[in-house]
Amino acid sequence: MNSDSGSTSPVSSEGAVLGANLDSQARQALCRELRLALLSEFGARAICDHLGRLVEDRALGDSLERVNREGSKVVQEVQSMLRTLGVRPRMTSFRRRVLARALAMVARISGPRPVVRIAQQACETVARWYLQYAFFLVQHGEVELARRCEGLAEIKQRHANSLGAWTRHG
Repeated sequence: MNSDSGSTSPVSSEGAVLGANLDSQARQALCRELRLALLSEFGARAICDHLGRLVEDRALGDSLERVNREGSKVVQEVQSMLRTLGVRPRMTSFRRRVLARALAMVARISGPRPVVRIAQQACETVARWYLQYAFFLVQHGEVELARRCEGLAEIKQRHANSLGAWTRHG
């Protein structure tokens, strides 16, 4: 399955049923983890959105906007993976939006650096999760789903590196 196509078909490009090698317990564990990752993605997008509109540094604002825009694609991919595994994914998280707004208010007082550091560390953490999911999937013979998780890990690590530039200097 080409993840860029937006398709949620459970059939790979080679005609194999995605997730067919996962037993019920493995499927449930993976879905539970992907749901947690999805919530984290909602939070990351909300933080970048709120903070990006508040910062005075235009370059930082542009960086946050790019991370938010790419984060939208990550959310869509995780939702697609959950659908492929037979689960109806969440579309949003009110709690994550509220917490992101609170962090943006903290940034007004402390400056953006501590909040950007939180977002950067969250991206690093989620990147590791996606790599763990990929390893799990390879162990279960789900190579195509594993590749999708590896792609998500690469994006999140790129986001962490981009945001990290703003926390190391300044």
